[in-house]
Amino acid sequence: MAILASLNSDVSFYLRDFHRFGRLAHSVDTLLNYPEVTRIHAVIEWVEPHWYIRDLSKNGIWLNGKRLDKQINSPLALNDRLSFSEINNLDYQLTSIDPPRDLLLPINGTNTHCILLERYHFLPDSQHPTAVIFYDPDRLSWCYENTETHQLVTLEDGHQITIGEQLWQFFQAEMTSQENTLNLSPTPINDLQFIFNLSLDEEQTELKIRQHNTLLDLDVRSHHYLTVLLARNKLADIENKFEKDVQGWVPVKKLARDLGINECHVNIQIHRARKQFMESFNNTLSADVLIERKRGKVRFAGKCFTIVKGPNCESTEPKN
Repeated sequence: MAILASLNSDVSFYLRDFHRFGRLAHSVDTLLNYPEVTRIHAVIEWVEPHWYIRDLSKNGIWLNGKRLDKQINSPLALNDRLSFSEINNLDYQLTSIDPPRDLLLPINGTNTHCILLERYHFLPDSQHPTAVIFYDPDRLSWCYENTETHQLVTLEDGHQITIGEQLWQFFQAEMTSQENTLNLSPTPINDLQFIFNLSLDEEQTELKIRQHNTLLDLDVRSHHYLTVLLARNKLADIENKFEKDVQGWVPVKKLARDLGINECHVNIQIHRARKQFMESFNNTLSADVLIERKRGKVRFAGKCFTIVKGPNCESTEPKN
């Protein structure tokens, strides 16, 4: 995250990927409420792999003591000094030039460190999560879910959430880079072949995913067994010729009974499976391509899959 620090106070702030400065309240990211400052005074923008500043003002901006040309993108470097006014002390220094990252900012409490968000993030930690925040590439939005109540909320910039006793504010720094044209081509779910390998006692489950000539090894994980149970339910519905819209849906309560764990733990395992899947595809596919969810029910979303257990094989492939 790029950071701009005031040279005249203790104030510092993170930069968004398209960060506006000026005195037009509610239309800028950093308010500079001085008469010599233009309504939209300047923009600092991330154009990978560099940060740039553009002077939109009437009265000028200075970079390391040199007045900038108007309407020209000027590259920024670490420790550069910016002055937004000749009259008032609006002097800043760029103390970090890291790429923009969406994050959580602490509002109160003793934790003063921000949290840089991964595309699928367990909070407060991955071992005992009470909340999950993840980015949905299909909806181009961040989602927050309480693992106990299963309440799902779409996060918007400035949204506040409580995790434990800590209040956090969502800071969306990658706003313009996420506002890409929505990909209307269908998700290549038919190109994915899921291959489950179960031990004879069903204590270990391995998952591999084949896409064309590529084979991804998701190794042995405890959450793969949950995915196998969902796949078996879907296969049974397919063999019973249920309609596609209803195939495979399993109530979370039933899944908890089948696995012998509580619903909260089921929900965490679902998220762990979805997280591993998304990361295996470099966060380019939605987690719904693996496991879909709706109103207390979940289902395995795969179209082509095989479950191997010793000499036995269950598969969506036509039987000879």
